Amino acid sequence: MKASSDVDIGYVVEVNGERALVELHVDTTVPLAEDYFPGQPGSHIKIAVRNRNVIGIVSSISMNGPHLSSVPHDPACPPAGRKIADCVLIGTMGEDGGFIRGVAIYPTVGQRVRMVTSDELKSIFSEYNEYEFSFGRPSQADDQRAYINVDRFFGQHIAVVGTTGCGKSCTVVSILQEAIRKYPDAHIVVLDLHGEYASAFPENVMLIDADKVELPYWLLSFDEFQDLTVDMNEFTAKNQITVLRDALVRAREGTVGQDRLRKGERVTADSPVYFEIEDMLGQIRNWNIQMVPDSAGNMEPGPLYGAFDRFLIRLDSKVSDPRFRFMFEPTTYTDNDSLVQLLRDFLSIDTGNKMAIVDLSGVPSEAVGVVAAVVSRIVFEFNLWNPERDRFPILLVLEEAHNYVPNRTDYKLQAAKAAIERITKEGRKYGIGTIIVSQRPKEVSETVLSQCNSFIAMRLTNPDDQGYVRKLVPDALSGLMDMLPSLRTGEALILGDCVALPTRVMIDCPDPKPMSSDVEFAKWWSCGIRDMDVDRIVRRWRGRRKDL
Repeated sequence: MKASSDVDIGYVVEVNGERALVELHVDTTVPLAEDYFPGQPGSHIKIAVRNRNVIGIVSSISMNGPHLSSVPHDPACPPAGRKIADCVLIGTMGEDGGFIRGVAIYPTVGQRVRMVTSDELKSIFSEYNEYEFSFGRPSQADDQRAYINVDRFFGQHIAVVGTTGCGKSCTVVSILQEAIRKYPDAHIVVLDLHGEYASAFPENVMLIDADKVELPYWLLSFDEFQDLTVDMNEFTAKNQITVLRDALVRAREGTVGQDRLRKGERVTADSPVYFEIEDMLGQIRNWNIQMVPDSAGNMEPGPLYGAFDRFLIRLDSKVSDPRFRFMFEPTTYTDNDSLVQLLRDFLSIDTGNKMAIVDLSGVPSEAVGVVAAVVSRIVFEFNLWNPERDRFPILLVLEEAHNYVPNRTDYKLQAAKAAIERITKEGRKYGIGTIIVSQRPKEVSETVLSQCNSFIAMRLTNPDDQGYVRKLVPDALSGLMDMLPSLRTGEALILGDCVALPTRVMIDCPDPKPMSSDVEFAKWWSCGIRDMDVDRIVRRWRGRRKDL
């Protein structure tokens, strides 16, 4: 925006606690500055009150009175009628140019309304410039930057929502690239469901490839084992749960006295203690075939005889399934001492890295929830028991969160949902922030999204998703959600205390980019690959390896 002087555009005709209606007396079809039309949704206005200016954002504009359909007019002339702009009142700018959120003294009807000058807009957006953290520019100000309050942004959870193809992955990558560039001691964990992020971070990042992901079974808590092995629809499900807990405790207790564990140390079904999977399976098999004497001294099937046939078949099939090798056949983390190295790798502790990207594109869909649960839980519990948590903040990035934190009851995702909801509710106290990314916000746990204090809302075309996001933001800002369907690719509304005021922003294009760009159908259908190596594809497919 080039304008640098005040322009009077109208006056206030109505005020309530959060909004002001402004009647515009300027020609709204003629720009006052380059690409700036008075009353344009997303533009900023100011209303002088005493020695300060109340700042607002135009959320919509309408015309009252005669309309084009009812009154003949000259097409060369602007239509008649009262032009009314609905403005959300956001904050106050003092005489010194300082901006604060909130309105202390409200304007009254009849007061003049002016457009915010470029210098004033720059002053507002520079409120948090001491952090020097920015990943985009205001859409109507090419020469300015939108600065972010880093502590509020990362410390109070972020939701990035938008339909597929709107630029969510590029937005998240831009945020993370800026964080890695700016902060030498960042600690970031990314759950990457589609293997998109590796290409965007060639340095200072530990890439845990899809065929090298290793989350050993002995790290699983009782709830995570239950999600993986128990079918709640079975008649014997309750018996299976009870026995599974007992078998886990006994198997873990078998290693007490070894590898830094002391005899008498309290072990539970959730303790991250190494054990042999066969020890647990053997105990359950014994109960499943146990014979007990009757009153006459003859042996008969015990009360649990045959109750775990399906359970054992289900668990045995997963243990022997090559797709679950990353869990049941660990090669790196194979004893209690290896837990320390796993935490160092995943949390970038003394490794020279700033971020760990866990590529889950090769993990079976039925195990994604368990993996998300394990990673989220160990991140939370690490800082829960970390006496220096205040000096060790962690950021957890959850891509495609609707896949494992659903807004519905799913017994196979209970552990993941519980772990992530716990982080969003309690993580702030322990220095853990999250970025929740989803193309279907309506399908994400409402508990999780309601705890997000910052929203990066990109183009959303589904009315259900729009309505869902609208419910999660303050009522005063809900009108801004009407812009979501018309946002450009890479453009977003940023809402929350992390920015000086709600802002429509063009996100910086990341460099390098993630592997999430749209496929060029026209190009490759016109001149495609004619010597495809199908044998190689089959080898990669069968071996579940991307490095072949």
